[in-house]
Amino acid sequence: MPEFIDRFTSLRRAGIRSFHETERNLIGVNGPEVQPHNEAGVIGWGTSWRMQGYLLMARRTGRPAYAERLAELIDQVLLARDDVRGNRDFRGRCLPVWSSAHKFTAATAVLHDTEGRPALEVTVCPPRAKAAKVTVAPDGERHFSITVSGPERRDLTVDGLSLDPLDERRADRAVYAAYEQRTAVTARLVLPERPVSGNRRPAPGVFPVRPATVSLAAQTGMITYPMAGLARLARERPAAVPRSVRNRLDGYLDAVDRAMRVHDEQWDTTDDGRGFYRWLPDEPVSFAGAELPTNEFLAMGRTAVQLAVVTGDTYWCERAAAMARALRGDLTVAGGVASWPYWPSFGRVYQGWQATGSPKADGSDFRPSYRAVTVPEDVTHALIDLDFLCLYHDAPGLPDVFVEADMRAVANTFTHHAIKRGTGPVRLRHDVGGQGRRGTDREQAHVAAWLPMRRWSREVPRYVRAIRPAVPPPPLMGVDTYCAALLTQ
Repeated sequence: MPEFIDRFTSLRRAGIRSFHETERNLIGVNGPEVQPHNEAGVIGWGTSWRMQGYLLMARRTGRPAYAERLAELIDQVLLARDDVRGNRDFRGRCLPVWSSAHKFTAATAVLHDTEGRPALEVTVCPPRAKAAKVTVAPDGERHFSITVSGPERRDLTVDGLSLDPLDERRADRAVYAAYEQRTAVTARLVLPERPVSGNRRPAPGVFPVRPATVSLAAQTGMITYPMAGLARLARERPAAVPRSVRNRLDGYLDAVDRAMRVHDEQWDTTDDGRGFYRWLPDEPVSFAGAELPTNEFLAMGRTAVQLAVVTGDTYWCERAAAMARALRGDLTVAGGVASWPYWPSFGRVYQGWQATGSPKADGSDFRPSYRAVTVPEDVTHALIDLDFLCLYHDAPGLPDVFVEADMRAVANTFTHHAIKRGTGPVRLRHDVGGQGRRGTDREQAHVAAWLPMRRWSREVPRYVRAIRPAVPPPPLMGVDTYCAALLTQ
């Protein structure tokens, strides 16, 4: 027992030291202050992790300075909301959230006809969509061709296209027929307001695409989670939160509630009560119409847990429980060891889908078909899954979903599946499936995410110590501060 305590104490000291060193050395978009907008997802996937790190430090140490710094970051983040900045999403709405574009969303080029009127929208799905270009060239006397190309992309060329809605080579339908997953190009014909005489063709040239602006539920969950968590901390450990911060908590909770409800239209449940968020069919994202990956809807789930505890609102209690059932339903346990998939097993991406011949019947405006993806969860995105699992398990007043056998099985995931033992140093694998490839150096830095599972396996701290690098690989990122804070448990 003394040896175990010494190991735990040394991890705690290393965590406090590493947290401050990482925060002090953050540069560029990663810190130290908050970016004024979330267009490139820096707040959603960077600042949010830093905020979570400060929340953990405040809870673990009880020092009010951490809550004060977290509140400073929250105040800056709230100024970056779309409705504060006047930023509008792809539907023209100005909402109390943090929209992204950049590499996260589908990108579109609007092709104009020779009279300058919008004629055809060509949309490219990620990855590497934002740098794509659409080349338009004449193809005979009546038709034209488009070529979509870009760095690290497979080119797509479709010939013999027409803007005439009655032509058998109508452009949108011909592009639909030519769709294939690697290029992921779709098109929408824009009909003129008044009839056009003669042959209508798009102006030739090379045209850039523009990524759509979309509020992504996963990022909303990431950003709001530490805000709601601060309110919970003030309730459970008031000495850790200064009065000046407590006076702002009602405003923070209102901001969290408003942001979360923006995504109500994306909420759905299975017949057996598993809850999740999905992208809507017309959202300009790569998987429009499909369920979010497990880690992404659990990002919303973590905030729902905090709101349920702080407010006691049945609405959030039920949502948190439904998402817990979704994770529990995807835990496959064999020999006392759990694994689970990256995409929910009840969802469209996990099962794959085929084009129906009609864009509207496909259930997605941007992906007529997709091959099934059944890969296990990777160890990086598992940070969110593991946090949700422990957060929900320990939350007072929520329905029982995870039993102790589930928690032991996930702890065994780390010691049996997620790490590779044998000759040479112990290292994390890429995923939780047990057969994954060797993890990257960046993935080794995330090993602290498994520390909360030490309650169900005493081996966890020993392996975390063996795997964790003394210094995270550069560049330092917001997630590195969070992983350092995890060591202070």
